[in-house]
Amino acid sequence: MTTGDAPDHKRRWIYITAAVLLVVFALIGLLTFRGIRESTEANAKAEQLHNNLVAAGLPAPETRVIADALGEDGGSVCQDPSSPLIKAKYQASITNGAAGPGQRPVIGPNDTVKAVALTIAVYCPDRLPDYLSHLDTLKLDDTTK
Repeated sequence: MTTGDAPDHKRRWIYITAAVLLVVFALIGLLTFRGIRESTEANAKAEQLHNNLVAAGLPAPETRVIADALGEDGGSVCQDPSSPLIKAKYQASITNGAAGPGQRPVIGPNDTVKAVALTIAVYCPDRLPDYLSHLDTLKLDDTTK
């Protein structure tokens, strides 16, 4: 018996073909995703940054978290640390947390600056001098944690 325009055996082949293609595409996607996550260069740089943070006495996330966040190229940290937008983001992060007219600059924590400098040193060392020259404009000190 047929329902619609196609006989039962034709519809069955269409469903089987669609299911097989779906499984194949899912497997390809899964294997590609695993290949991206398990990048050896990203893991090596993440391990190096983790060790540098621990050696500096700073809190360090797990290596896997660092590798996922920064990848092989440092992500947004290394885009252009000397650009006005990135400088503004760093300055905005060193405020009292209020919004609008209540927002005031505060003395920034040295630990944060040190952690960002270590990250830049590992992922994009050629941009470290630009970042360090920007620090002269910020008021930094040891703050409470």
